[in-house]
Amino acid sequence: MKRKGQHLAGQYIISAAVVLIAVLAVFFPENILGVQILDYNVHIMVGMLLLGFGALALNYSKLMTTSLAACMVMCIFLKNESNDTMIMPSANTEARLSVAHFNVSNIQDLDHLTNTLDELDVDLLSFQELTPDWNYILQDHLKANYPYNMSIVRIDPYGMAMYSKKSFTSMDTFMHNNKPNLQAELLIDGKSISVFGSYLEPEITKTSTIQTREHLDMISYRIRDLKSPVIALGDYNMVYWANAISRFRAKAQVIHSRRDVSEDGLKPPYDHIFFTTDMECTKFENINDLQENHIGILGVYQIKSEDNTNESQPTALSSLSFKE
Repeated sequence: MKRKGQHLAGQYIISAAVVLIAVLAVFFPENILGVQILDYNVHIMVGMLLLGFGALALNYSKLMTTSLAACMVMCIFLKNESNDTMIMPSANTEARLSVAHFNVSNIQDLDHLTNTLDELDVDLLSFQELTPDWNYILQDHLKANYPYNMSIVRIDPYGMAMYSKKSFTSMDTFMHNNKPNLQAELLIDGKSISVFGSYLEPEITKTSTIQTREHLDMISYRIRDLKSPVIALGDYNMVYWANAISRFRAKAQVIHSRRDVSEDGLKPPYDHIFFTTDMECTKFENINDLQENHIGILGVYQIKSEDNTNESQPTALSSLSFKE
C-alpha cells in the first residue's frame, strides 16, 4: 500500500511538471527565454508522446492521460499556427508565380547549388546573406536565364538579392535600423504581384526582440498598403509559431506556407514564405543539399479564382491574445 501511494504521488508530481511545461511552451511570454523554449516545442511534444507511451507500459494511467493530453494540446497549437489547408489547391487559370529562397551562408556545395537552381526553373529566386563573392558567382551563373535582378551587397548578414525571369514593373528598398528590405512588383498575365524580401535580426537580446517586432510591423504596414497580391519571404530567424510571427500574420493578413512540422524534423527552419489571402499556395517544400542539410525553400502561388476569394482567411487580430 505504501509503495502504491508513492507511485501515485510520483505520477502527480510528474503530471504537474508536464502540465507546467506544456503551458510554458504554448503561452510563454515574449522574451529571450520564451523565444528559446519555442524553438524546442517539437522536441517537447515528442517527449510528451514518448512519456505517455512509457506510462502506458508501466500502467501509470494518470501520468499517461496527462502526457498524451499535453501532447495533443501542443499538436493543436502547432497545427493552428500552420497553413490550415489540408490539401494543396489545384492549379487554376489565374496568374501564377513560383519562387525559391536561399540563404547562401548555408551553401557548402557550389556545384550542387547551381545544378539545383537550373533544375528548379522557378520564376523568381531570392538570396540572402549576399556577400561580394556570392554576388559575383550568382550574377555570372544566372544572367542568361534571370536577366532582371535587384541586389544589395554587404559584408554583414543583411545583403540580399532577387533574380527574375520577368521584368520588374517597380523596385524599391526600404530600411529599418540600417537593415534593408527588398520590394518588387511583377506583372504576370496582366495581374500585379508584389514580392518582399526581408532578413530579420535574431532575437538574442531584449533590444533585438523589440527591433524585430518593429521590423515586422513595418513590413506588415507596407503589405496592407498595397492593393495587389503579396508574397513575403526571407530568413525571419524564428520558428513560424513564434508569437512575433503570429502577430505579423494577423497584422499583415498573410498566411504561412508550411502546413505542418513533420517534414522539417526536430529542427524547423527559420526561413518562411507568406502570402496574402487573395492568393493560394499550390506547392511548398524544403530544399536540401546532398547531405540533407537545409539550404532553402520552394513555393508556387497563384491568384485565387473568384469562387475561392473568401476562403483561407487568417486569424483576425482581435481574436489573438498576445503576450508582452
